[in-house]
Amino acid sequence: MADIALQIRVDADPDTTYRAISTPDGVAGWFTTGAEVGEGAGALHRLSFPGSTPATWDFRVETADPGKRLTQTVVAGPPQWIGTEIVYALEAHPEGGTVVRFDHTGFAAVDDMFREVTMGWAGMFTRLKEYVETGTPVPYFTV
Repeated sequence: MADIALQIRVDADPDTTYRAISTPDGVAGWFTTGAEVGEGAGALHRLSFPGSTPATWDFRVETADPGKRLTQTVVAGPPQWIGTEIVYALEAHPEGGTVVRFDHTGFAAVDDMFREVTMGWAGMFTRLKEYVETGTPVPYFTV
């Protein structure tokens, strides 16, 4: 199995950061404006990506611990993504802000798609940082 692991420090508190990854306005602020986002365990994040695919990519929320952790399982989307797990772990940094540890695990192989996804997530996290620090939406994908 192949796993993506990223970490970024943002100048925003864990609750603000959590809202950015777990609410409709938050996800639209940095990820995609094509977001139907349910909140809490069992909810779906149904995301669309213009120019990428006509189908939605659906992430089922497994764990929702406000200000601390959000875990999701991919239940619809590209075949290579189905069954992979996405984890956002948030921790207050002693000097202020939040450390965001991100894991996207369970890919079958390190192939071209995996490498593109790794770069994609890295680019999206620069948007997450900008969004939570400024409050100004900067979505990676706009519908």
